[in-house]
Amino acid sequence: MDSAPHSEAAAAGQSCPRCGGPLTARTVKSAFWSATGVVVVEDIPAHVCDACVEQFYDDRVSDALRRLAEQGFPADQASRQMVVPVFSLSGRIVDAPPLPEDVFLE
Repeated sequence: MDSAPHSEAAAAGQSCPRCGGPLTARTVKSAFWSATGVVVVEDIPAHVCDACVEQFYDDRVSDALRRLAEQGFPADQASRQMVVPVFSLSGRIVDAPPLPEDVFLE
């Protein structure tokens, strides 16, 4: 695997395997579920699709994330803590109104 540092050049010319859109090198954050709840990992080098926003990680980044998960995301190694609001969609899903009988969808 290429050990070049994360850069715009690393993603240049690559296309998204999902939708074919162009990839851009970015630093992202992602949420993961652990045994104790949700954790957020910041400063993740990724290739992000400009079209579908899918994120792709190289082998070194994937290995680092896997090791962190295997360690159980130890709280004493966290760079900071955050409080996260939790929402429910229960009672928030609204049925679409019926279309008039003279409307035809193709």
